Amino acid sequence: MKKNIFIPILFLSVMMTACSGGTHVETTASQAETTVAKTTTEVPTTEETTKQAEVIQEETHAEDDIQYYRGRKEDSVYTNEVFNIKFDAPANNYKMESRDNIAQMRDIFIKQAGMTQEEADESIYMDLYATSENGTGVSNVNVVIEKMGTPFETETELENVVAKLQEQYKASGMVNVSVESAKAMFNGRETIAMSATDTSGDYTVYRKQIYIKSGNFMAIITASSTSEEKAQKCLDAFTSLK
Repeated sequence: MKKNIFIPILFLSVMMTACSGGTHVETTASQAETTVAKTTTEVPTTEETTKQAEVIQEETHAEDDIQYYRGRKEDSVYTNEVFNIKFDAPANNYKMESRDNIAQMRDIFIKQAGMTQEEADESIYMDLYATSENGTGVSNVNVVIEKMGTPFETETELENVVAKLQEQYKASGMVNVSVESAKAMFNGRETIAMSATDTSGDYTVYRKQIYIKSGNFMAIITASSTSEEKAQKCLDAFTSLK
């Protein structure tokens, strides 16, 4: 049975930041220093949500090859027709990370997750990584495509992995970590989300993660910034294709 590697996915987004050349974030489990701009207070961009939320679901496809679920990049614009998302980096003052840097950090992730190269090629792909403000990394977003062994759809199912993910963070050496199941707005739709924060000194990094499901595949979108409102704004930079 294929190993479900969802638990390390949020940690993968942390490692990717270290490779971007912008904000410094730990690259090994022994490093826990994070340097970003100080958190500011902004007017939230999220809408008031209801008590229940589910994962965003798009059309299910019969294809079992992860390559089918990857998006395309052209002139720094990312589109993914399967998951109905578009990210225009220049229009939102973002800079896309190079394929070489993404591949380098993916290799580190594969080793830390205890996966073989074959398992990784069949089940996980970093499809997009971009940083804000001309690549300085103050805010960043990434899209990971994963073939899920046991994909979740509800808040309750997501809550079941929160404790394990918090353990993963602490085991990696991160400090003052908080991981919670939550809700978020994405392209005008309410969805389940994972919220996480970690603090070093006077600085706190906020991460918000949402999921779009198509059959046994998911697009996992992680936004990171210096406040919860800014992390939501990173998500707001995505638009739909339909």
